[in-house]
Amino acid sequence: MPIYWTLKSIPEFSDLSLAERNRSWARIRSKAFRHWQTWLGLLGCAMLSGIGSLLGEKWGHSSIGAAIGGGVGGFVYFQALVHVARSYYLAILVGRST
Repeated sequence: MPIYWTLKSIPEFSDLSLAERNRSWARIRSKAFRHWQTWLGLLGCAMLSGIGSLLGEKWGHSSIGAAIGGGVGGFVYFQALVHVARSYYLAILVGRST
């Protein structure tokens, strides 16, 4: 499974200008919330943040642990979101609405 760090690293968006990339992403992003994978990624983000907070509390830095867990969780969430959103991009390119 490929890893996407930014919108520009998504193959369908790599050749678009920044404005076109942001406009296309805005149209697709909300549609991804129709799928359980996106919600599971969001739940994973929250859980990893909580686990990070608990682990950080053991060493006296719960907010640092939460930040690290949230960062890892945010990465997981973004990967799930991109995976689902890419399925909508072809429909957007050919002008269909899904």
